[in-house]
Amino acid sequence: MADGIRVLRSPLLDGGPFVHGFPERTGGESQGLRSSLNLGYRWGDDQELVRRNRARLAEHEGFALDDLQVTKHVHGTNVWQVGEPLPEPPEFDGLVCDRTGPVLGAFAADCVPILFGDPVARVCGAAHAGWRGTVAGVAERVVERMVALGARPADIRVALGPSIGPCCFEVGPEVVAAFRERFAELPGLVVAGPTKEHIDLRVALVASLGAAGVTRDHVDADPPCTRCNPDRFFSYRRDGFEGGVHMGFIGLR
Repeated sequence: MADGIRVLRSPLLDGGPFVHGFPERTGGESQGLRSSLNLGYRWGDDQELVRRNRARLAEHEGFALDDLQVTKHVHGTNVWQVGEPLPEPPEFDGLVCDRTGPVLGAFAADCVPILFGDPVARVCGAAHAGWRGTVAGVAERVVERMVALGARPADIRVALGPSIGPCCFEVGPEVVAAFRERFAELPGLVVAGPTKEHIDLRVALVASLGAAGVTRDHVDADPPCTRCNPDRFFSYRRDGFEGGVHMGFIGLR
């Protein structure tokens, strides 16, 4: 695009009642390892640059910046329904909405940003899923809250955004044990690495969504790896707190 912003979209959510996407790192104003479309305030970037980055994305996608709804992620399973009173601090790893206007944002910088949409019931959701949230069931919790708003699991489409892949997600034995306790010997979940085992978060999330009633052909689960693509994506594993943050977004048109 002329403004330098590039947004990945899922064919499962494209062409329906949703505005959605996963922006790459280009087209913003941040500098250094946060160059350039850093969308997160929490890691020390200049707040005015982040605000301008978010405004650029909103203009690019055709929604009002004031309609962007975001919360503080804490690797948990709490889900906020837009319109409910927000506590302080607003600590939610999932968001759901059933009305036109609000655009839900889920931050990530190796964790998995997840977008959910039921085009029949016109209900959408977003979630941040790191390994703790994945094991704890944040994806199922978002589906549950969407169903409470009239969605049907069989109608929900889900897209997993750019995130650390099994190629790069090296973990310790305690993390492997947590995944095996939750998912047993799920094929493809644990991958051998050169020194330690790796986890495929996408495999775990597909299983979680299936348990919640989302059909496999309604899950777009093959996003690019953030750590492997420094020109396109931020990565906490690669850059630490000096790097930037992505944001998957979805709303009803």
